[in-house]
Amino acid sequence: MKILVLIAMLVLPVAAAAQPKALTFEDAAAQGLTVARLDEQYASALHTDTTKAIFNGNRQQDFFKAYVAMLTELAAYLKDNGFAWGQPTRLVHRIYFEPDGKIDYYLVNLKALDNDQPKKEKFVALLNTFIQYHKINITADKKFAQCGPAIYQDKK
Repeated sequence: MKILVLIAMLVLPVAAAAQPKALTFEDAAAQGLTVARLDEQYASALHTDTTKAIFNGNRQQDFFKAYVAMLTELAAYLKDNGFAWGQPTRLVHRIYFEPDGKIDYYLVNLKALDNDQPKKEKFVALLNTFIQYHKINITADKKFAQCGPAIYQDKK
């Protein structure tokens, strides 16, 4: 019995740390997950200097399609779980991916929801669940990231 407790004490913190995380930029920074620190570990999926981009040539279009499909899946997931934006909402996000497309971190600026704390909390909670079970449908030879603004809106 003591061995089981010891194993649980050793494994559970590692398992918790290994789970993907959806956080606001501010909450991430408070945990030491700054964009600068993460950007040292993840290369840019797309870059104006194509020599610095993970996806070049035709792969850029493949990445874009996979990225849009993932965001569309997120919109459907939010709708299926009772989340509604109510109106188009512009947010900035930075998503960090494993080479197999698994999402490690989904950082988002939720200043547009500052006046609606329950909606903000529900979105982050749903996003955390979503990124545990969904990934982008493209692979690379190393970790990569994509950032930018997006208009989040209710899926029809």
